Amino acid sequence: MFFKKIIIITFLIFFPASMFANELPVPRWVSLNSEANMRKGPSTNASIMYRYQFEGYPIEILRQTETWRYVRDPMTGTEGWMNRILFNGARHIITANKEHSFGYKNADKSKIIAKLAFGVHGKILSCDSSWCYVSILNNEKVRKMYIEKKNLYGVYTHEIID
Repeated sequence: MFFKKIIIITFLIFFPASMFANELPVPRWVSLNSEANMRKGPSTNASIMYRYQFEGYPIEILRQTETWRYVRDPMTGTEGWMNRILFNGARHIITANKEHSFGYKNADKSKIIAKLAFGVHGKILSCDSSWCYVSILNNEKVRKMYIEKKNLYGVYTHEIID
């Protein structure tokens, strides 16, 4: 057991986690930790283009450097730079259908339980090849439902999330 700990500590010293940060696939979806600024360039001196004020907002990473990520806002299409510390791996969605999306009790579309406007925010619980099971906070109550992937920003059609 002691030998295992020494190996793990040695590995972490010589191969820190930050070394693997650029190994993550691009493009990919992430979520904002909290308030964040999108900038015109990869620097804290670059002009702020947009200020996000809500935790869990999904953002698509298109390119990356060690510290900065070139991102796209899914709702506006705006592209700019954000520092990597502003993101986490938790997966969130926003409804993308301009008219409305339906939330279903089951993935077989047997019972509609919600009619969702454009831009409704939720957290991904799981996704299969066509559907995501999400939780949405509405009037202080969490509602869980299935929504077709094609109606969501924050997840790719090929992704399976457990």
